[in-house]
This record gives sequence, C-alpha cells and structure tokens, in this order.
Amino acid sequence: MKNIELIDRGFNSDFSSKRIEEFCSKFGSEKDLQNFIDRIHEEDHTYDMKRGEFYPEILRCIASLKRASANVYDIEPEQCHPNFGSNGNIDTILVAMKLREIENKINTDKWGGALDVEPTYFRNYNSCNSKKIKLRNISLNKTDWTFDIDTVIDAVKQYHPTIIILVTPNNPTGIAIPDKSIIKVIEEAPDDTVIMMDRTLVNIESEINTIELLKKYKEKQLVILHSFSKYAGMSHLRIGISLYSNKKLAEEVRPLLPLGLNVEGCIKATKLILEKGQLTPSIEVVSNIKENKKILTDFCNWSQIFSCTNFVSNYCLLFLPQNLRTDDVVKDLEKKYIYTMGGEEFPNQTSGMIRLHSGGHPEYMRKTVEALTELYL
Repeated sequence: MKNIELIDRGFNSDFSSKRIEEFCSKFGSEKDLQNFIDRIHEEDHTYDMKRGEFYPEILRCIASLKRASANVYDIEPEQCHPNFGSNGNIDTILVAMKLREIENKINTDKWGGALDVEPTYFRNYNSCNSKKIKLRNISLNKTDWTFDIDTVIDAVKQYHPTIIILVTPNNPTGIAIPDKSIIKVIEEAPDDTVIMMDRTLVNIESEINTIELLKKYKEKQLVILHSFSKYAGMSHLRIGISLYSNKKLAEEVRPLLPLGLNVEGCIKATKLILEKGQLTPSIEVVSNIKENKKILTDFCNWSQIFSCTNFVSNYCLLFLPQNLRTDDVVKDLEKKYIYTMGGEEFPNQTSGMIRLHSGGHPEYMRKTVEALTELYL
C-alpha cells in the first residue's frame, strides 16, 4: 500500500497509512469476534444453518437491547425500537407518517404534515423534504430564542398536523423546551397526531422524566427519541432508541425498521442500560457543557459585542456584531483550524450567527474564544 502522507491540515486531509493502522488497531479483529461467537453457539448447543456469519448475533443484540430498554423504561419490548442513531429513528418515523397521509388521503395544503419550530435540527428539514412531507415551521422567539407555546398551540389547532416534532434541548440553540410547554403540546394535540419528542441532546438541567411521560400518556401517540451519541460519546457506533407510549403506534412503524444494526454499538448500549438504568449523560459531558458555558458567557460579557444563547446542551449559537459577516468569521476561524457552522449553512439560512459545539473538551472552546479575541478585539 502506498504510504499516503498528510499534505494539509484540517478535515479535508487524508489519513496517513500510520494513522489508518492505528485506527484499525482500535477496532479489534473480525476473526477473533467470529471465533468468540462460534464458541457462544457451541456453549448454547445452537448451530445456525439458516443465516450464518454475524447475522444471528445482530438479531440477538438488537433483541437484547430492546428487552433491556423496555425493562428500564417500563414498557413492552415491542415499544422499543433501536435504530441507527436518532437520525435513523427520525427517518423511519417520518416514512411511516408519509404512508399514513397517503393512506388517509390527507390534503397537506390545508392540514397534516409536520409541525416544528425553527431553527431546528437540520435532519428534520432534509428528511421531510426527501419524503415529500410538508414541514410547517413556527419561529422561535427572536428575543431570547425560546419556545413560544401559544403560537405552537394555535398552529396545532389550525393545521391538525400528522406529526409534531419537539426537539429538546433544541439544536442549534441548545435551549430546552420547558416541561409545562411539553405537557401542554402533548395534551392539546389531537389524538391522531404523533408527538415525536427528540431528546438526543444532553440537558444539564432537570427535566420531566421519560418514564413518567410514557406512563402518563399511554393513550396519546407519543414517541421519545434517545441516543447514545451525545449522552455517552458513542456517535461513531450509530445507536439510538425510540420509545413508544403505546403498542399500536410502535407496530405501525415497526415494518420500516432496518434489518440490522452495529453489533458493537448494540452490545455497548445494552451494557450501559444494564449498568445505569435510564439513559443519562456521562458526568464528563455534563461537566464539559457547564465549563464551556462559563468560558463562552464570560467572553461575551467581557467583549460586549458578542452574545450567545442561554444554552444547557451540546450546541449553542454565538451572535456576531453587525460589522462582521458570518462567512468571513467562519473563514477566519478556519485559517486557525477552528471549524464552525455559519448561519448561512442552516436550511433556513440565518445570518449573523454561528453554531458552536459546546459538549466537547473545554480547551477547544478556550481556543475558539482566544481566536475570536485575536481576530476581532
């Protein structure tokens, strides 16, 4: 193999052969894993002549994760759907909603579709668009970027949406929807409207318990998304779960689930559930968010020309002074090898802001603040 050397810094550069070898050494050996699986079959006196290779273990791992999650969240295994992260769950559920609209011949020009607030998680825009689901967005309060419950409820009554999407904490603002607003949306939504509550991001403040919501609203079409990515640093393994408040809704979505998932991801996710119970963010991630918030808010208070959202999660918005163009700030930071998402990259293209990751190592936030200080102050 030709030795490929890094010719540039940053995310456009290739891995060198040495780094590829180091990566592979972290992944372990497929042969060793297959030998271990064969030993398990022999110990269980079971011999798979139906599928072969890793397929039986894929199914076993998915079933184990379903049972462990169902036990923790006090629901039936059929009400727990593992998937490829929250993105997989979003895509699967939205396909089911599109099929529902087709079957019921819903005129989405007048009602139905998906109701969300914006800016919202980018996958929601893209997934709705690819599935031809009409997405109706309600704007967040532009003064403090919070959830306007009265406007949302008015839209629910006007459009009778097929699905309401609640992303809490919000991505990209990092601001959580208050518990009382979540409850109001669930209780005032029509009984045939699905409420998809996306809890992918960490919330460093207290919030209403998922178990409580699933128990209280068994008669509602409620599905709650959790992910092992942001909570446990397992984004590379692509594992998330959707938890349904009733079997009927879960059964509607089930035929659309993927047939296989990442074995390592399922095993590690099951281990985490068995050890911790309910999925909760790691101490390290919570600590990072708190420290990053202090670093960024201290910088904004000191600079008096930058400001940020009152975030409690893995992402936040940094607002730029009027004399700075968003594209210029993004490019200036890239020259210092700091990569950010400018508002023009949002699906709704909002200038004057950049999104920052606030769940990572605080040293990264310090370097970002230092770069902004050097460039503009």
